[in-house]
Amino acid sequence: MILKIRTLFVVLFIFTLLGVSVPAGARSLTADDRIRIQCAKEKMRILAEFFDVKKISEEKAAKLPEQCGGGKEVTIKVPEWFKEELPRLDKNKIIYVKDEGTYSEADLWRQAFANIYYYLDTAEKSLDPNQPIVLSQLSREFMRRRISLTLAIDRLNKDLLRGKEMIIMKDSLGGRGRAMLSTMEMINSEIFSTIESFSSPISQRENKYRQSVTAVVVLSNYLFREFLMKEPIPVYPPDPKIYTTTRADRSLTLLLILIGSSLAGFAVYLLLENKRDSILQFMEEYRVKSTAWAEDFNRQFVTIDVKYIVMGTIAVFAALGLVFGLMMGGFSGVFVFLLVLFLGGVVSVRMPMKVLETLKRSRGEKVNAQLMDALILLSNSLRSGMDIVQGFEMVSRDLLPPISDEFGLVVKNYQLGTPFEKALDGMTDRVESRMLSYIIKAIIIQRQVGGNLTVIFSRLVENIREESKLEEKLQAMTAQQKIQSIVVSVMPFLIMMVLFVFNPEQMISFYTSFVGIVVFLFCVIWIGIGLAVLRKMGEVRV
Repeated sequence: MILKIRTLFVVLFIFTLLGVSVPAGARSLTADDRIRIQCAKEKMRILAEFFDVKKISEEKAAKLPEQCGGGKEVTIKVPEWFKEELPRLDKNKIIYVKDEGTYSEADLWRQAFANIYYYLDTAEKSLDPNQPIVLSQLSREFMRRRISLTLAIDRLNKDLLRGKEMIIMKDSLGGRGRAMLSTMEMINSEIFSTIESFSSPISQRENKYRQSVTAVVVLSNYLFREFLMKEPIPVYPPDPKIYTTTRADRSLTLLLILIGSSLAGFAVYLLLENKRDSILQFMEEYRVKSTAWAEDFNRQFVTIDVKYIVMGTIAVFAALGLVFGLMMGGFSGVFVFLLVLFLGGVVSVRMPMKVLETLKRSRGEKVNAQLMDALILLSNSLRSGMDIVQGFEMVSRDLLPPISDEFGLVVKNYQLGTPFEKALDGMTDRVESRMLSYIIKAIIIQRQVGGNLTVIFSRLVENIREESKLEEKLQAMTAQQKIQSIVVSVMPFLIMMVLFVFNPEQMISFYTSFVGIVVFLFCVIWIGIGLAVLRKMGEVRV
């Protein structure tokens, strides 16, 4: 037990030595590094003095030591442009701080350079082997400089509105401010890296400390060069006149578009001519299908010409292709128009069958909703002594379409000489209803072999009632999934509309480009596929 206590005291003593007097990797900097730090520190001092409005411009000439000027002393004078800029910076009051006063833009720049100077001064002092380094004190000093530099940079990055005038401080110093602030932000980031190096493992601490301090030195030298350069980095966009085109350029572009469009059209013509026989055969088969579809539409009590569905679909896709083509412009726009038009042709061929299936499904659902009333009415008519045909007449007369139309058509076919069983089979072909087909089969079997049809209808009514309850329960259980699928599919387009409202220029520039249109069509296609898959997964047949 005593041995464990002694061991614990020894470990605590070692950690105390490491935390209090270890130089935290600062001794890894060499004498050459110290010279570079001194030069960068001197440059930051010169910049801070240049922004001191209390000194006249003649007093602001400074000299760099020989080791910083390549072996000779260099005199640094205030730039001519800065002599006119400094009074404006001093008049531009930025912020008021209680107990400190009002700071001008010149004061904020001076504070930024001073904080970098004090950071480099602290880093240089950490090289003195005669002074022990307290890790916590060094870390607090660097943190204090970083916080002060961050405040100065944030205040210089803000735009001020005074009356009707917008003051953009990033464009100060004759256009040099924006680049110098970016360099200061990088210096601030490296100061934070210096602080982080103290918490690194001991084996990596020296290397990280040296890298961060060296990075600040390099960036400080670059910041000094940015201030002294004769011409600032341009902060305004180039003259729009350089983007103007002549009439000859526009004529040549139009000619190339026409030539490209003609070649594309000729290629399509050759392709169609090569497939002439196949196309003619397909058109003849499609004409036969169109006749059959027209008859099916008539059997659904809908009179419509199939060609209107086909041409209407092609017209919609042609309008969409024209819009996208005009957005794209040039030959790419023509290509997009032809691509969308071809897609419309493919969809239009299958559209009549899809419309017919949708119509039959909708009509079948409406018939199912009226089927229980029809069975009750048929059962009552049979109990009162009527036959099945008279019961059908009563249903066609007392109920509403579509079931009254279907039952009335059966009666008319029977009256015109069609066998009753065959007329019932015709109703099975017209209406997509599983329960109706059961009823018709029961009626046909009863007419062939006999039986009590009233009892059969009573059981069917009970079955339909139970099946309706089960379907309603299934719809309630799957309603959330269906709504979620709809919301998920609609959300991308809603977000796109919101982005169009808040940032129309960027959204229009993207969605009028070739990549934007391809991305939009890709998303539409895959969202449609996802909806179809979800709908198929949610189908439960009872």
